[in-house]
Amino acid sequence: MRIALVSFEFPPAIAIGGIGTYAWEAATMLAQGGHEVEVFSAGKKGPEPAEKFGIKVHRFNDDDRATFRKAIVPTFSQCHKETPFDVLESPELGMEGQEIAKKFPSLPRVVKLHTPEYLLGQIGWEEPTLLEKLHFTLGCLRKGKLAFLEKPLFEPETDPECLWTRKADEIAAPSSAIGNRLAEDWFLDREKISFFPLPMTPSAELLSLEPATEAKTIGFLGRLEPRKGVLEMARAIPSILHKAPETRFRFIGPTWNYKQSDMETWIRKSFASSLHAIDFVGAIDKEQLADEFKKCDIMLFPSRWESFGLVCPESMSAARAVIGSSSGGMAEIIVDGESGILVPPKNPQAIAKAVLNLINRPERVTTLAVNGRQRVLDFLSHEGILPLQIASYERAISAAKKRNA
Repeated sequence: MRIALVSFEFPPAIAIGGIGTYAWEAATMLAQGGHEVEVFSAGKKGPEPAEKFGIKVHRFNDDDRATFRKAIVPTFSQCHKETPFDVLESPELGMEGQEIAKKFPSLPRVVKLHTPEYLLGQIGWEEPTLLEKLHFTLGCLRKGKLAFLEKPLFEPETDPECLWTRKADEIAAPSSAIGNRLAEDWFLDREKISFFPLPMTPSAELLSLEPATEAKTIGFLGRLEPRKGVLEMARAIPSILHKAPETRFRFIGPTWNYKQSDMETWIRKSFASSLHAIDFVGAIDKEQLADEFKKCDIMLFPSRWESFGLVCPESMSAARAVIGSSSGGMAEIIVDGESGILVPPKNPQAIAKAVLNLINRPERVTTLAVNGRQRVLDFLSHEGILPLQIASYERAISAAKKRNA
């Protein structure tokens, strides 16, 4: 099968988060499975590690998804003319395959669900204080406008990402959480939706790490922003330190804007009495992951919601005990109490209780670490997911034939 994979993010040039990680895993899985894959991605041209798998990567130096989805059309057209693609896959976020679909309407297309813009806005919403609302409204009045700071709303019938997804021949959901939520919010045709997890091949470096044996250092890996549960984790720290004062916390990842500043600054100001136990590592390269995992015993991911949450299985493969969110896709990766612990979102008390439980029961840390690694190897292997992904493409091809007829 000849597959066109459109993804604004694709390592190493653009490696923002989970979408890029998935695109790499999917491309290499498909190529190793005997399929022909061409990737259309953003970023400056340079060495392409994917080429050693036989994957052809086309780069477009565009700053945003809107210009990117137009820039890729001429190159795609030439490739498609020389040897036609059997199927096109692109994410719902940014409608990256939209312009290609307009030019080649008969081409079978799969929309891969991640987390659309409207949902990102809802998850990351922080209820503003009265003073913040007042400042916002006064600022708008000075500009001659009347507006209020309110939770963002969305209308499916005018949401471009929704309309793009509805036109897909096949909708691939990495978890029932994201598939069912968008089916309900966007009124999607459920017969088009297939459910199978994202593939993952842990690196040899992660698999070589010895399982954690205690709970002295609690790590967080990801962007420091509200929707990742960073606020709730920070609020749990004082009560953890009250009962286990030797505990340390590591925030690994870039800090994002928050409260007219950034999240790291906010935590430093709000929890000054706990800073002796907190390390801010900042953004790291993938090559540094194993070293960072070595320094942590438990990885904490109390996200408010995740469509999948790749940092969760990544940490499990490193044999760290994982505490994840019960809201969204992590609850489908972690078997609660066996391969990790699930806590409800927006609940610092539950976070503190789960962490303290593992601090007091080090033998359980090791059990969760060992079971978590095996869960990833069993649940997310290329061998298990490749046939599911190919079957999804075949459904798209079949549906496109009926649509074109």
